[in-house]
Amino acid sequence: MRTQLNAFLLPAFAIAIGLASVSLPATASAQSAVRATVNDQPITSYDVSQRIKLMKLFRQPSGDKTVLDDMVDEVLLDQVAKRRSMNVSDAMVEERFNGIAKQVKLPPAQFVKALSSQGVQADTLRKFLRAQITGAMVVQAKARSVKVSEADVQAQMEKQGVQTETATIKEFKLQQIVFVVPKGSSAGYVGQRQREAEAFRKRFAGCDASLEQAKALKGVVVLNMGRRDSTQVQGPAGEALKAASIGSTIKPDVTERGVEVVAVCDIKEIRSTAGVRAEIEDKLASEQSKNVGKDFVAELRKDAKISYK
Repeated sequence: MRTQLNAFLLPAFAIAIGLASVSLPATASAQSAVRATVNDQPITSYDVSQRIKLMKLFRQPSGDKTVLDDMVDEVLLDQVAKRRSMNVSDAMVEERFNGIAKQVKLPPAQFVKALSSQGVQADTLRKFLRAQITGAMVVQAKARSVKVSEADVQAQMEKQGVQTETATIKEFKLQQIVFVVPKGSSAGYVGQRQREAEAFRKRFAGCDASLEQAKALKGVVVLNMGRRDSTQVQGPAGEALKAASIGSTIKPDVTERGVEVVAVCDIKEIRSTAGVRAEIEDKLASEQSKNVGKDFVAELRKDAKISYK
């Protein structure tokens, strides 16, 4: 995969400068020819021209061929996602979209107008964000299939001088409070539920009282997640948990079910090599899967029916 997978993480100033400096006509293509087909799915000249304009706003000017190739790769990954029933909700896309609007200090409605003034339709950005999220999901799933052998782990542990039962890790008892968002809900409703979740966090009185608190709210479900140790929760959520205290909550996350808040009911420290093992496994897996996205797309291209017009 090309670096576009993380394009939506570009610093806000780059987008802001782009919006201020690029001057493009806000006209849509009256006629749109098919530029390529990917397993009979078309990519049009309008799609390509919109993406080129969008990349200029991100301060990533790209040539016509590069953009078209990127879009072919995105279609291939999207087709894999559909076959595997890996869905990206509208709420997830809208959260990314509104996040960029917030970065450039514009309300969503004004951000849409700013994009339009540069010749870029808001749906062009939404489609781009959906493609990035989808592609990342597919590649991450592929990367998880990379297996690290026990022999490699043991060898690395011996190299680091790790002794049995010498490492300390945290074990968390967790609870999940879900502010349900029905499928197809508007971005405004998602935002409303996020505000409700934040308000709930501020008055959170602990796991023992959460069910009673939730009863006073509409469309809120409390679930016991059981125990998780620090090796089982990865990414930003894992980092937030490591810094959390008993009776606290971590930042709400928008998922397919709605807006989810995780509460920390209890924390214990246990002696184990699991933490060190997990770090070693992650490092070895990362090294082994470094080019998994690029290689996977190459495989998909090899087996696909791609026609450039």
